Amino acid sequence: LSATLIAGNAFGAVSAQEAAKLGDSLTPMGAEKAGNGGAIPAWDGGLTTPPAGYKNDGIYVNPFPSEEPKFTINQSNVDQYAENLSPGQVAMIKRYDEYVMPVYE
Repeated sequence: LSATLIAGNAFGAVSAQEAAKLGDSLTPMGAEKAGNGGAIPAWDGGLTTPPAGYKNDGIYVNPFPSEEPKFTINQSNVDQYAENLSPGQVAMIKRYDEYVMPVYE
């Protein structure tokens, strides 16, 4: 039991050099800012102002209400997109009829 408790404690740390990249080449959460030169654009700060209809009441407001999905991944086409999905996403789509994944540009 004591070995389990000791093994359960894990500490992560990054070097000062890596931490210095936050806000520079990394987002504040540590993701790469650069896009891939194609489908994934560079991160430029995200939403900088509240979306229309925001009331500061804790209720989510869709910042892109007029956007429509390009396509939806479901049980009928999941194998076509499986190489771009995690094994867990594929399993959820295959297992549950109502589990779908709308894909936006």
